[in-house]
Parts: sequence; C-alpha cells; structure tokens
Amino acid sequence: MSIKGTICSSQRHKRISSLLNTNLRSAMSLFHTIALICLVSACSAHLCLLNPMQRGSESGINKAGASDCLLMTAPCGGRVKGTGITLTGGQSYTVVFQKNLDHWTKATPGNFVISFGMEGGQLTTLATLPDNGEPSLTLYQQEVTIPMMKGNFILQVTYNPNNPQAPAHFYQCADVHVI
Repeated sequence: MSIKGTICSSQRHKRISSLLNTNLRSAMSLFHTIALICLVSACSAHLCLLNPMQRGSESGINKAGASDCLLMTAPCGGRVKGTGITLTGGQSYTVVFQKNLDHWTKATPGNFVISFGMEGGQLTTLATLPDNGEPSLTLYQQEVTIPMMKGNFILQVTYNPNNPQAPAHFYQCADVHVI
C-alpha cells in the first residue's frame, strides 16, 4: 500500500468516525427530547373545574392528562376572564371538580382547596378536602356557602399534591357575579 493510499484510508476512517459521532449525538439528543416530552406528558394535566364551569375550555377532560387541566399559574392558570355565572350571596352551591391526573403519595398526601374572592386580591377559603389517593378522573363535589358580597369574583379550586415529584399547585377558576 502506498503512502497516498494510507492517508486516504486514514482520512476516510476519520470522516466515518466523525459521521458516527455526529449521528450518535443526534440520536442521544432525540432520545433526551423524547424522554422530556414523555415526562411532561405524564405530568400534564391535573385538575378540572366542572361546576361552575372553568375558564377556557374543557376539551378532553374524560381522559387522564387533558391539557385543559394543566394550569400552574396562580390564581387562575393564566386564563382570561369569562362570562361566568350569577349566584346569590348566602346561597348554598355545589362545586364539582375532577382530579384529572392523580399525584397522591401516601407519605405526604395533599389536598384540594376551594376559595372565593377578587382576582388579584386575598381569597377566602370556603372548603378544604383531603386527597385520599382516589384515582385519576375522580369527581369531587363540595357544598359551599357563597359569601354575602356583591360584585364580580372568582371561585378558585387548587390542587396541592404535596408530592416532590409533581408541581406544587394546580389551579382552576370560574368567574362568578354575586347579587
């Protein structure tokens, strides 16, 4: 074999090695991206408010992991104000919500909190319910008394999973006009 043949063979080997390294890096990057998407999907939906109807849509809520149930920004998940419902101060009202994806842990069980008040202001807790490990898609209902205040308010439900492997809070709000 000549020197020229040895140099060409060596250069070819370097190019092939470089291509393999580039492809391996691309494959690993793709693997990490897919793993991240799977992780986000596993943690992507948690609480839906059914009565009163939550802000935004309720698309896909009969499937665990619905994206309309993933709201982690207080107080209302970043959803814009809607038309809402009209209620009378002092009346009893049944709030219905869904644990869309379970994050319960036996060591540190969380809870659900129903609150009422002005958006951007201090909210008053109307009820707190424990998360006892019910499965995803479980419906909860809780009777509350609408405060004796007139005006436009939010009724907020917060899921506090108290699970180190999950986000700290999930929020849903409904707009309420009290007469």
